[in-house]
Amino acid sequence: MQSSKRSGLETQLNAVWRRFQSRRRSNQIPPQPGDAASSPVESEPESDESNPAEVVAISNIPARDLFSEAIAPISKLNLPTVTVDPWSAFWAVLAAMVGGTGITSYLLLIAVPPTPSCQGIAPISTDGERLFCAQVGAETKELPKLRAAIELVKDWTDRHPLYRESQRLLKSWSEDSIRIGRKQLNEGNITQAITTLKIIPITSPSYDLAQETIAKWSIQAQDSTKIDRKFTTAMKTGDWGEAFAILQSVQRMRGNYWSAYKHDQMASKLAKERDAWEQLQEAKDALIGKESDSYAERARRMELAVKAAASKNGKDKDKVVEAPLPSQPEPIVTAMKLANQIDPTTYVYHDGQALRSKWSKHLVQLSIGAYKAQNFNGAIAIVQKIPQDVSVYQEAQDWVKLNQAHVWAGKRHTLAMMDAISQVKKIPKTSSIYTLARTQRSQWQGMLKQQTQLQWAKTIASFQQPATLAMAIDTAKQVPADSEAGKTIQSDIANWSRQIETIDNRVILAKARQIISRGETLVNLKAAVKLAGKVGKDRPLGEEITEAVGGWTEKIQTIEDRPILLNALSTASQGHLSQAIEIANRIAPGRSLYAEAQTEARYWRFELQEIADRRTLARAIAIYREGKISTAIDLAATIGRRSPIYSDARAYVMDWRLLLTPRSARN
Repeated sequence: MQSSKRSGLETQLNAVWRRFQSRRRSNQIPPQPGDAASSPVESEPESDESNPAEVVAISNIPARDLFSEAIAPISKLNLPTVTVDPWSAFWAVLAAMVGGTGITSYLLLIAVPPTPSCQGIAPISTDGERLFCAQVGAETKELPKLRAAIELVKDWTDRHPLYRESQRLLKSWSEDSIRIGRKQLNEGNITQAITTLKIIPITSPSYDLAQETIAKWSIQAQDSTKIDRKFTTAMKTGDWGEAFAILQSVQRMRGNYWSAYKHDQMASKLAKERDAWEQLQEAKDALIGKESDSYAERARRMELAVKAAASKNGKDKDKVVEAPLPSQPEPIVTAMKLANQIDPTTYVYHDGQALRSKWSKHLVQLSIGAYKAQNFNGAIAIVQKIPQDVSVYQEAQDWVKLNQAHVWAGKRHTLAMMDAISQVKKIPKTSSIYTLARTQRSQWQGMLKQQTQLQWAKTIASFQQPATLAMAIDTAKQVPADSEAGKTIQSDIANWSRQIETIDNRVILAKARQIISRGETLVNLKAAVKLAGKVGKDRPLGEEITEAVGGWTEKIQTIEDRPILLNALSTASQGHLSQAIEIANRIAPGRSLYAEAQTEARYWRFELQEIADRRTLARAIAIYREGKISTAIDLAATIGRRSPIYSDARAYVMDWRLLLTPRSARN
């Protein structure tokens, strides 16, 4: 009964709607004022099925009802006015109201609800909207969105209106999560895979499968941790035999994780470690200048390394004695470059870096040796080979600064010394050579001060005046004579002193000559000699002054001794030769007239000797005449060879000796 009424109402509504549409098409809509887009529409003949009473009823429907908002804005149509009687209008309106309510109810029942916007889900949103948005997000197969979707429905019970739908979706989402976990497992992320499966709740139909899988993967994770620990230890210690054995055991394990990922990962790691180990051996060989080994030699060396690692815990293991590092930097630099080429992801890499650090420290020690030998440029060349990524790099740079400062300081001029001081100031207090640098800086600052003083002394000495030369000497003497700068300035001080003395002596000589120029009197000569006689022969202008003083002294002696010599000559002329000789001897040796006086005295002595010899010869002749021939011979023989009458005396002696010779002896 009710269904028949509902079907009759629907039939009636459809008929009214068809008539309304037919009427709408048949009438012309007049244009609105100011509407440029409106145009006249030709009217069509009215349909025979149109009913004026129904049209009036429809035109009187309120402007805002459910029908008008859901279907069409009928109230805005400009329909023609139709005149009807009141009772017809009443029944038409009543019919329209009943029909409009029914139509609206029907449209609401058959209308599709609008799609909710997942961009702005609010706390007051319905579970249906939330489930819809969760489903949309889960379709991306992204783990965070799957986790959010599962979190939404995991606590819904069978009393929830959407429970069945949520269970279907929860199963699908759980299966997607398991697939993601398996992918993570095959990629080697077993811990992450287990975490992924743990998002599946107990309310999921796939919960038991997830828990079973988690248990299996957890066992594999524990085994993986143990195997990784053993494998890592074997590679760190270079026990390649143990590493190979572990790798083979992994290959025999079952499961995608072990066969697809773990074995390949460990094999790749082992290959890397072996290559890195061989690279490290090449670096060590470079220290002794050894070239790369052949393949067979490398294999033999690897075998020895395996045996050494196997007997590592043995009590009879020999202690490894490291060879001394080379004394030249080139092999060390080559070895460091080779060690730095080792793959950073390997364990051997850390051993290589430790050796690079050790070798770098040895380079620093070689540089220190060159520094102590004062080979500063060589020391710089050594430490500049130290790379930046080792621990001693900063110390090496400090040595570069110190050695460079020594190079500049060795130039021994002011600007270079200032550069040296500035360079060592860059060495920080935290440096291991800060104390040494500070000591050198103090020395160079003292040397710079001394050089500044000496430079100033040389500058003022260049004026070549006694006052400036004396000031230069005083300034230079402030520098300690035993210092390096003081030793270099001593010759300058002596030169400046000599220049001062030369100037002074030149003034003395000029004054003495000025006195002589007044007249070579005894007083003037003595005054000049007294003034210039203070200058020694070894002093500046000494030879010239000594020569001048000598000439003046001779003139003084000549003036003083000339009367004595004249007196002696006068006495000798009177026949008093002995007295004349005595007077001549008053002239002392070394005086200007001494030689002349001695010549005269010698002549006078010769005359006196001749007189005496003649008297002796006369006495001998007298004795001969007395018959004393032998006595006469002896007396005549006393006359010397230098006597003017020696020949005469000799003749008498020979004649007298003949007289004493027997006649028989004469024949």
